[in-house]
Amino acid sequence: MAVKPHLPSTQAWLADSWQRSISAGLSEFQLPQELRLDASELKQKHEQYQMLIALVQSHALPLFNQLMAHSNSRLLLSDAEGYVLRHWGVSRYSTKLADVALDIGVNWLEQHKGTNAIGTALTAKQAVSVVGEQHFIRQNRFMSCTACPIFSPQGEMLGVIDITSEQQRHTQQTLMLVSSLAQQVETVLLCHLPDSRYRIDLAAQPNLLNSGWQGIVIADSDGRIVGCNPMAKQLLNQAKVGDSVEQYLGDNWSRAGGFNQHLDLHLQTQPLNIPSIKSRVATSNKSLNQLGVRFRDPQLERAWQHANKVITKQIPLLVLGETGVGKEQFVKKLHAQSARRTEPLVAVNCAALPAELVESELFGYQAGAFTGANRTGFIGKIRQAHGGFLFLDEIGEMPLAAQSRLLRVLQEREVVPVGSNQSFKVDIQIIAATHMDLEQQVAQGLFRQDLFYRLNGLQVRLPALRERQDIERIIHKLHRKHRIAPQAICPELLGLLMQHDWPGNLRELDNLMQVACLMAEGDDTLTWQHLPDYLAAKLMCEPLGEEVKTGQNSASYPLAGKVVSDKVTNGNTAAQPAVTAVQSDSLNEAIYSNVQQAYQACNGNVSQCAKRLGISRNALYRRLKQMGLKG
Repeated sequence: MAVKPHLPSTQAWLADSWQRSISAGLSEFQLPQELRLDASELKQKHEQYQMLIALVQSHALPLFNQLMAHSNSRLLLSDAEGYVLRHWGVSRYSTKLADVALDIGVNWLEQHKGTNAIGTALTAKQAVSVVGEQHFIRQNRFMSCTACPIFSPQGEMLGVIDITSEQQRHTQQTLMLVSSLAQQVETVLLCHLPDSRYRIDLAAQPNLLNSGWQGIVIADSDGRIVGCNPMAKQLLNQAKVGDSVEQYLGDNWSRAGGFNQHLDLHLQTQPLNIPSIKSRVATSNKSLNQLGVRFRDPQLERAWQHANKVITKQIPLLVLGETGVGKEQFVKKLHAQSARRTEPLVAVNCAALPAELVESELFGYQAGAFTGANRTGFIGKIRQAHGGFLFLDEIGEMPLAAQSRLLRVLQEREVVPVGSNQSFKVDIQIIAATHMDLEQQVAQGLFRQDLFYRLNGLQVRLPALRERQDIERIIHKLHRKHRIAPQAICPELLGLLMQHDWPGNLRELDNLMQVACLMAEGDDTLTWQHLPDYLAAKLMCEPLGEEVKTGQNSASYPLAGKVVSDKVTNGNTAAQPAVTAVQSDSLNEAIYSNVQQAYQACNGNVSQCAKRLGISRNALYRRLKQMGLKG
């Protein structure tokens, strides 16, 4: 095992990074196996990040070329998952750089490459320099790397920009250069926000107005803030999206230049060229404020577009969908690109709260309101969400008593803590989610009808995984996420995974892929044999379509003679890779062997065998009959 380096206390971040590298099972003396995208995966990445690549090339590369053109350095761009998307600079790598695979499509997360600028910047979410001996892997210690994350105006990390040099020690100036390159891109993203009309630059000194480190506020035609960078928030005492620029800078803010005596700030205002901005966005076929938010399933994209429209009007949103379809992630993305993105997103799992604590958790309580209460009281989740989003997950399991009080909050937009007579005004965007049929709950008297109609401003349903037209892409994406080294998926296994019902949806598939990839460590292909027994049993016992005559012995080959019918979604036939009419011998023998071994281990006890395989007794009976083990 690698020895943790002796580092000064001022470099605790580096010691932590080395420890993460050790925990990932890496050795500083051995070059790890690279994780690289294949050609189709890389093409997909380039399509997804085409605008970010274009912005780096047009706004960061010129400054890099000006300052680093005569050095043996290269500018790299990676996505938020650590994959190198593009690089610029020296025309070809030296032998050393080529040997460490610092190339397009290679993953540089810490877990795969140890301490390095790209991977460590992604983990730390800040600019870092990893110079020479600071690299965890010894073969990487001949180079200096400096990287800085790129954030969207909503605070989402889009990727990392990096400068890597051979035989050149990076200094603080290199760190400032990389940070400046990232800021150049972030500023362009900020100026492309929807409804952008004015850009106001702010600085304490006039010579800083065009330094790249000034505060920047973007306003719409009505003088409302649609976005601002961190420096502007600092200079204007935490200005928020939606606020009037006038309340911070006075009624003369729209003049070309000036000085705000109250804030001791120099101003420079310029109109933004809206037609050209819209043209560029239309050309890219992607809105910059939603870079990285892309749904390839029509149902999910429709839900996304509709949800985005109502949250701008503070209309309550009800998100429906089975367990595990990604309702919480959907809401997080909505919050990240909304006008309330700088305010909190407070999530409450109504099913996880004990009935007796729901009201105090939601509405807060006064000091001494009940036995065991905090001596200083509690503000409550609703007031914590003031100005932002309140996400009520599993709303169908909220007790009726709490439903009544919640209804009053939604009607009056004010909350009264438990044990108090004082009311507090709240400004919140309500989003509720459930896997239940709330209308049926209402009919059974388990959910208040008036609360249902209050929450049901707009209802969107997220499709189950089995209904999604992009299920193959999702399978490959989660496989890339969890695989330990480059690896393919067996076509037969892929076909079976695409036809499975996935009752646990994305959560179930993610867990399955994590375990299967661990079982397949060191293998070139992920196959049926790497699946957990419970899923193997489910897949083998699911009806896969109509019987066809193949002349094969169904007792020996339980899946032989099955074909997979195309899935139909919204009236459109989605062509899916089908399991072929006659499966390969290896796959069928694996299925047969798995059931037979479990049946023998349970001494022919069907109930125990079914429980062991994680399937119903009836399903097992049908399978055993097909295999000739039951009459």
